[in-house]
Amino acid sequence: MNTEFSTIILAGGKGMRMGGQDKGLVAYQGRPLIHRSVRLARQCSDAIIISANRNVTQYKTFADVVIQDSLPNYGGPLFGIQACTCSVLTDYTLIIACDLPNLTTRFVRPLQKALLDGTPQLDAVVYRHDGFLQCGLIAIKTAALASIDSELKAGQRSVKRWLESLSLLVLDSDDALAFTNFNTPNNFTAASKR
Repeated sequence: MNTEFSTIILAGGKGMRMGGQDKGLVAYQGRPLIHRSVRLARQCSDAIIISANRNVTQYKTFADVVIQDSLPNYGGPLFGIQACTCSVLTDYTLIIACDLPNLTTRFVRPLQKALLDGTPQLDAVVYRHDGFLQCGLIAIKTAALASIDSELKAGQRSVKRWLESLSLLVLDSDDALAFTNFNTPNNFTAASKR
């Protein structure tokens, strides 16, 4: 556990590709999908905050703090992160999407170390795989979360663009499986057959 970090778990989406199901609560290997993110967060941080816009009572069984977006109708992950920011009491924050069940500490700890060991100017660390930033796992200085406000005021809702506006360190990864997100019922079915 790293007491310098809190974790925000993003579970506030509409689940459009899941037929409207609340993805974090869909069963995977006998437990709700979010269970894996919570277990990972407990290994790497001191506090867990879940961003969720429905089934709040169920999500409260996984974390002490569950925060809904300030904007109705599911504004997207930047709104979820922004809403959770006021509940972060540590200097550093992990942000984990609930639909990445293959993430392990093997991926989280290098991000944490790089952020802690980085220059004072460094805001955040993220992976890149196959040329794309993997925005479902971020290690960031909590103070840098305040920059989301100006992004949203400007109508900018992309996590990738927000990260690129920061002092960002990018680590390359060749592990495609780690960043496979579960967005459709087929993802769950295929994974259960492995």
